[in-house]
Amino acid sequence: MHRPLTVEHLGQLNLFTRSFDAELERQQDVFGARILRRWEDGRAGSRNALALIGRTGIATYAPATPGGPVAHEFTGNGLGWDSVEWSVSSVKDAAASMRNHGFRVTESADARAFVNPEDMHGLALVLTERRDETHDRDLAGWKPNFWSDEHPLGLLGGVTVKVVAAEPEKAAAGLAALVGREAYAVERKHVNMAGHGVRFGDHAVEFVGSTTGSEADLAGVALAERGERIFCLTFTVRDLLAARAFLVGRDVPFEQFGRYSLLLAPVDAGGARIEITDVG
Repeated sequence: MHRPLTVEHLGQLNLFTRSFDAELERQQDVFGARILRRWEDGRAGSRNALALIGRTGIATYAPATPGGPVAHEFTGNGLGWDSVEWSVSSVKDAAASMRNHGFRVTESADARAFVNPEDMHGLALVLTERRDETHDRDLAGWKPNFWSDEHPLGLLGGVTVKVVAAEPEKAAAGLAALVGREAYAVERKHVNMAGHGVRFGDHAVEFVGSTTGSEADLAGVALAERGERIFCLTFTVRDLLAARAFLVGRDVPFEQFGRYSLLLAPVDAGGARIEITDVG
């Protein structure tokens, strides 16, 4: 029996976009994101930013020069949500634990480990010991209740990462065994999705597929066109009607699915989808 991988917390979600300024504007204007820092990486050929929405960190990357490593990512993985970054106490021990569970892991010189997303049914994982600014609760002016009590969207709790997968139950069972947690079943009838997930302290991961088996609904189209990968981030809000009114007032484009879910149009076609819902 292999020891489970201990995940300390969600470090950040990594996002690749062409429209750097437009993406950050959406994060700020729609979600009240706090931009913690911006920087350029000459070696990667990228413009980067780290933002905080509630308790969720989002790192945004865009190519600054053609032919650089980040521009190459666009060729390999395309736009949108790229990976989930988990904070662990020891990358070396975490990588060993992953390998003991049968996952392929590549360690880098900057003390990070990358898990092959094919082994995780489309969930790309990055393991790091780094404690990002998103987890410094002494940030000047940081108020834990801003997004729930003051921001018009009324964001509650942690984020859910939805991953489209060919075998959601098998995918969630593998993740649950890896981290020593229970898997749960979920049905999202309003978006014709069903699957299984695993909850952590500050986020959840759900592997979902089409309830109808069709390639014409959200999960079916995503799986057929891009394969197993992160489909969207889902934020829970207190009052969906109030959130909808806020989005309409800001001229934010979205699709509505029943009375339970709003799916915001990505800044880039095929890019980062964000769902808001009042269904926990």
